[in-house]
Amino acid sequence: KEHLKEDRREAGNAISKHDLTKKNEEVVFQLNKQLERQGVAKEKRPEIIQDTITQLKEGQKTGKTAKALFGTPTEYVKNLNTQPNHMSKQSIKLLALDNMLIFFSIFTFMFGLMFWISPAAMKMTHYGSSGLLAIVLVSVSGGLLYGYVASQLQPVKKNGKWVQAKPVWFRILTVAFGLVVWLAVYMASSLLPNVINPRLNAWAYIILGVIAFAGDIIFRRKYHITGAFYGNRNNRRK
Repeated sequence: KEHLKEDRREAGNAISKHDLTKKNEEVVFQLNKQLERQGVAKEKRPEIIQDTITQLKEGQKTGKTAKALFGTPTEYVKNLNTQPNHMSKQSIKLLALDNMLIFFSIFTFMFGLMFWISPAAMKMTHYGSSGLLAIVLVSVSGGLLYGYVASQLQPVKKNGKWVQAKPVWFRILTVAFGLVVWLAVYMASSLLPNVINPRLNAWAYIILGVIAFAGDIIFRRKYHITGAFYGNRNNRRK
């Protein structure tokens, strides 16, 4: 409790340094408390607070009240939590790399397991999509296409809120385009000649898959990645 009191006291001192009315200072102070209560990540709070202060200062010039701009602090924080996630260029790059590692681990482990369970499959004369170069190309293109699609579907900031600017049809076509291109890369890579597309044995693929998966876990922890291929696109490196 003492620690929380000290944090709030420091927040109050920081808020008072801005040219806000007493009423708006109280709004920002209450907003800070609501951010705590509703579990908004601590590293995200300063940006939200600063953005709110900027809008309040602009509102003061035209006589707009905090309630007219945001509603109550509780409503404002709930609205922030339901807005689409915005990713920076850096976080999109990290997520693209993350997806490359995920795809590589999936394909190598899948082919390794398949060849281990059914050794007869290893007797195919043309290696196709099971070749190492084909797997690398499919994995890299999958990560890059994910990054491209994510960059195209980014929300934009309007009136202090992140909103989806692109229409639904554009988003659907963008995702479909990414899938079609990825499928084309997969089909093209399966035509590669064996001489440049070698195939490893079952255990080599399984080991590579495990190493890639472990490497991806370390990568995600280091850069605090919480989503991508697994579902939620939220990324803490914003």
